[in-house]
Amino acid sequence: MDLSLDDLLRVEVRGAARYPQPLSDSPASVTVIAHDELREQGYRTLAEALSSVRGVYTSNDRNYTYLGVRGFSRPGDYNSRVLLLTDGARRNDALYDQAQVGNEAPIEIDWVKRLEFIPGPGSAVYGGNALFGTVNAVMLDGGDVEGARVSVDAGSGQSRRLGAVAGRRLANDGDWFVGFAAYEAQGEDLYHAEFDDTATDGWARGLDGETYQKLYGKLSQGRWRLSGSFSRRDKDLPNAPFGTVFGEAGTRTLDQHGLLDLAHDSHLENGWQQQFRVFSGAYRYDGDYRFADGLDNRDQARSTGRAHWFGGDYRLSGALGVGHRWMFGAELQKNARLLQRLFDVNRRTVLLHTDNPSHTYGFFVQDEWRLHPQWLLNVSARRDQHSDYSPIVSPRVALIHQPTRDLTLKAIFDHAYRPPNAYERFYADGIFQKANPELRPERVRSVELAADFRLGQSGRAGMSLYRNEMRNMIDQVSDPADGFLVFDNLPPVRVHGVEVDAENRWAAGYRLRGSLAWQRSRMADGSTLANSPRLLGKLVFGLPLPGGWTAAGQWQGMADRLSRNRRSASHGLFNLVLSAPHRAGLGEWSLGLYNLGDRRYSDPVSSSFVQDAVEQDRRQFRLRWTLAL
Repeated sequence: MDLSLDDLLRVEVRGAARYPQPLSDSPASVTVIAHDELREQGYRTLAEALSSVRGVYTSNDRNYTYLGVRGFSRPGDYNSRVLLLTDGARRNDALYDQAQVGNEAPIEIDWVKRLEFIPGPGSAVYGGNALFGTVNAVMLDGGDVEGARVSVDAGSGQSRRLGAVAGRRLANDGDWFVGFAAYEAQGEDLYHAEFDDTATDGWARGLDGETYQKLYGKLSQGRWRLSGSFSRRDKDLPNAPFGTVFGEAGTRTLDQHGLLDLAHDSHLENGWQQQFRVFSGAYRYDGDYRFADGLDNRDQARSTGRAHWFGGDYRLSGALGVGHRWMFGAELQKNARLLQRLFDVNRRTVLLHTDNPSHTYGFFVQDEWRLHPQWLLNVSARRDQHSDYSPIVSPRVALIHQPTRDLTLKAIFDHAYRPPNAYERFYADGIFQKANPELRPERVRSVELAADFRLGQSGRAGMSLYRNEMRNMIDQVSDPADGFLVFDNLPPVRVHGVEVDAENRWAAGYRLRGSLAWQRSRMADGSTLANSPRLLGKLVFGLPLPGGWTAAGQWQGMADRLSRNRRSASHGLFNLVLSAPHRAGLGEWSLGLYNLGDRRYSDPVSSSFVQDAVEQDRRQFRLRWTLAL
């Protein structure tokens, strides 16, 4: 936590190449959020932490939180174009391919030691989903805790949370860690002008409730590591999606995740290292939707989704020839069950029942070639075979030049893909939406030029210019022939932009990090993508106060965005967290104030809603007490 910036630039990151390497050698413009910032800034979710990264933004429809990366975030796409990892293990589910990062995420931000964000395509080493970015959450070890601590939160919306972590190092290179969290909130009373008519006043009162329970643990012994997690999140929906009754309870969703992962790594006699992993995961989604018929009788339709998958991967890495660091790998995932059901509870009518198992396997190779002390070439390629599609090859070439100790230049060329998920291909309710089994995989071609400058011993600045071109973009559209919604492949989309960022750390404990991103998206007809802001600005700071107190905060600004029929206004948000020093036997206190200026703003939402955009939370607070046991 006391590393200088010079040390931080040499921190090993794993997410870009699937093995540890210095930031300056990674074949991407990686951003690392260290544990001290995660703690001081009072981030409540993965999404809040990631929104401080240059070129990243979030939106929320009062159910899920969505990540936008470099101008691309389709309303309602369930984060299927971003890959989420925990200690290198894939966390996207097999049914919707979603990377959940809000309260619905399978892990808590309090269990994360370091957060790595790798922008740009990553299919060359990870396969599908790593289309616009990869998030790797490096989880706490027992040695990071060496005991136990409990935290209790209270906040806006009558929210309360109980969290606990425990862990220790063991003899013979062992380690164990356990984390638990439980949360409950009544939520806010929300006004929706679209429902303000003679039948209702437009207010959804007491309909924004949420609860979750999460458990995570891992045990390491020598070269073996076993980890597992379970989470369940229940959320009331206050904004009447899919034509449900507005202003009445009964419309809600449930998300449940489970993952068991066993990993082993060892060193061979020739100096090479091998790693293998086997895993098994499960995901469950239940949606209760209350509708009204012409007689004012109310039926409850339930949409269920269950997924179970298992698989494994193997990697072999080491030196082969002068200046070459090779990695060879293979990965297999079998989606044994991808069940989607829709039925009317009262009438016992089945509207949809489909199960479409699938499997994927891929082989990849990577060569990190030190051409010269100042030149590094990273070449990687992966060939993936999906059971329903032809093989797809995803290459990546990154040329890195370090002419001086203080300057790093990178040129990166990437190709990536994403196969359609089971929901996009096979979901049909017979009322609003129909299936499209003939969907083709999305493909992205990316070019990026990046520069990183060291400014003295404690500062740095960076700049990136990029261009992304997507073919076969999958989006939900209305079929003019019958009016049904359907997922279809659209004409090419291009996004280009420039990002600049800088940071500095002072010996007295002051920190400052800022970024500015300009991005422009264009569809084939010349129109702009929905939910694609032209400008993003970030400023993150931390400073010591008298008496051992600390203050940390951030300002985030976003330009206006296009929704379906209008533009959501630009806005700027300011968050502030005050933390008291640790008192022996009394613990630590912190107060977080979010959207301190009480700004009113809205996020664009999908065609599942009557609204073009949904208003977000106004000023909120969270009071936290933490006690080490």
